[in-house]
Amino acid sequence: MLVKAVRPFSIHGDLYFELQAVRTNDVSAQPLSIKLPRHAIAGEPQAGQTLLVKFLMGQVTEAKPVTSASPVQQ
Repeated sequence: MLVKAVRPFSIHGDLYFELQAVRTNDVSAQPLSIKLPRHAIAGEPQAGQTLLVKFLMGQVTEAKPVTSASPVQQ
């Protein structure tokens, strides 16, 4: 996922990030809105960053920055 914008917010004291992102393997580049819990990522996501995002039953369980040395799973 290529992050286009990040907005932090809180639900009952728990920190989340709302990401506006596009899938890197989607040629139509349809924008997506993703709610990312703070515990699912090390650090804070940044606009322009590419993330490998894992989901379980529609919920984000993990997000890792993709570096040039990291393989990108499609």
